[in-house]
Amino acid sequence: MVNYKFLILAIFGTLFITYASSIPDITIVSSNDSLDSLVSNLAHVPVFACLSFFWFKAFHGSMLWHRKTFFVLIGLFLFSLSDEFHQSMVPGRTASFSDIILDFIGIILGFFAFRIFDRINRIYKLV
Repeated sequence: MVNYKFLILAIFGTLFITYASSIPDITIVSSNDSLDSLVSNLAHVPVFACLSFFWFKAFHGSMLWHRKTFFVLIGLFLFSLSDEFHQSMVPGRTASFSDIILDFIGIILGFFAFRIFDRINRIYKLV
């Protein structure tokens, strides 16, 4: 069974990341280049954690646990790779291996957040 609310959030999040990657030379903090670099790099972790959580929640209960985990983790990792490749072709943007690592950390954190939320949900029947 697919959770369409989270599927819409997951698709929107994926499209938003793709759109944000298309903006040439995006700056978050204009006064300090090193601070801007730190903020934009660290933003990868929570963004991909939320995206991972949304994708796991969207397909919760729709397929075998191991299959779902494999498809979401590999799919998001491949999306991260394609996003960095896409950024390399945008004027003023560059691809970075560290961004891929930060994306993967976010994906794993989203996976663990989903697991914790799912366990609490099963114990207390919250949602």
